[in-house]
Amino acid sequence: MENTLTFNDIRTRCNQLAMDIAPDLPRENTLQAWECFADQLDNLRDDSFGLVLESVESTDWAIYTHYGWKILHAVPQECINDAESQFLELNSGMTFDDSFDIWSLQSQIAFHVLVAMVQESIEEILEELNELAQTQIDNLTA
Repeated sequence: MENTLTFNDIRTRCNQLAMDIAPDLPRENTLQAWECFADQLDNLRDDSFGLVLESVESTDWAIYTHYGWKILHAVPQECINDAESQFLELNSGMTFDDSFDIWSLQSQIAFHVLVAMVQESIEEILEELNELAQTQIDNLTA
């Protein structure tokens, strides 16, 4: 039986990667702890793309090219189009040698699909955490 990969599997894994990047909630319910947490969120928002790249690069899905084919077959065409545009934008003017084949291309586009999905997820998580932090700060200063 063939091991299939679904869009839901990919979304779940990307969400988990994003959650791994997000900071832990403060251990103490103090104004200082929540303000420090809010600062961490702001810093992470500025640095998130680099952390997302590192996170996706370390997955088996990015390392093994056969996952590229499975990922591209599972995600919506819009995700593929956006990832292909990102790949072409980042690699404009590059020349590719004979070792860059269709498997390499699909793997690169799949990588950009994963990066976009993790980036979208981390942005949503950071927004929710920021709202939580601001609510806690407001409650503690009231």
